[in-house]
Amino acid sequence: MIIKRLTIILLIAVLIAVTTANVFGADEEKIKLLSENIVSGGPPPDGIPPIENPNYISIEEADQFLEAEDAVFLAELEEEIYVFPQSIMVWHEIVNEEIDGEKLSITYCPLTGSAIGYYGDLSIGSSDFGTSGKLVNSNLIMYDRQTESYWSQILGQAISGPLAGEKLDRFQLTWTSWSNIKAKYERANILSNKTGFNRDYTSDPYGSYRNNQSGNYYRDENLYFDVLSENDSLNRKDIVTAGEYKGQHFAVEKEFVVREKEISFNIDEEQLTAIYEPELDTVRIRKDDEELIVFDVMWFGWHAFYPDFSENLIKSPE
Repeated sequence: MIIKRLTIILLIAVLIAVTTANVFGADEEKIKLLSENIVSGGPPPDGIPPIENPNYISIEEADQFLEAEDAVFLAELEEEIYVFPQSIMVWHEIVNEEIDGEKLSITYCPLTGSAIGYYGDLSIGSSDFGTSGKLVNSNLIMYDRQTESYWSQILGQAISGPLAGEKLDRFQLTWTSWSNIKAKYERANILSNKTGFNRDYTSDPYGSYRNNQSGNYYRDENLYFDVLSENDSLNRKDIVTAGEYKGQHFAVEKEFVVREKEISFNIDEEQLTAIYEPELDTVRIRKDDEELIVFDVMWFGWHAFYPDFSENLIKSPE
């Protein structure tokens, strides 16, 4: 049994080494820079506790604690509608789920305003994620439960540990409002506020998306943590819809698309189209008939990770 166990451990080690060599490549310098600039966000590992066994309630039940303009994150998974209220996610940042045997994580970083869905498929098997208590570029660093490698939430890439360089696959997580959910769907699975944790889900420690009161992190220009690169093409916390096409990262100013309804732009000499969808108050990005997986994020957060792609910002003309 000891020999068999050692053989399995050696096989895993070889697999990690081979995979890391394959994915590190041109990203090595960037990953090294990020790993050298990891800072403490304050809490210890899982001091912001992920929700491991999510419970869901109906639209009617959730309407008892959600207001019309409350932000929620929408995922369509296996033909079922799942909704994750921002007022709950701000206290937990990660929800680990398993649907039809597939692990996935709903992630939210309040400091960069980024809600992103990730599959838990890793080169060494599937995993779910915890909160490390660390940040880079003011963005959540997750860790996988298999190897404890550190993963940047915006990058979706491991920046330290055995899996450094490896990337996660995203699924679409759409930022919208509770009123839009109620208007569009007759039935949905809403993350319950009965989480088993003692948290005040009526209070957001960072402020509010619904008003401009003093000290509101979401609305002012202040950052709590340093970032490696800044650019004043937009205000720090303007929202962009970000994506990737053929290895080219891009960001589209969300309010620009809301005003114009539809904007065409070129990435890698190919035309993409940003379309405003009023039903969910969101922006979709399409290449012909294909809809790309995108996410909303504060401008400063996107640029900090992708300064080399600043020319791929699509914004309103001056």
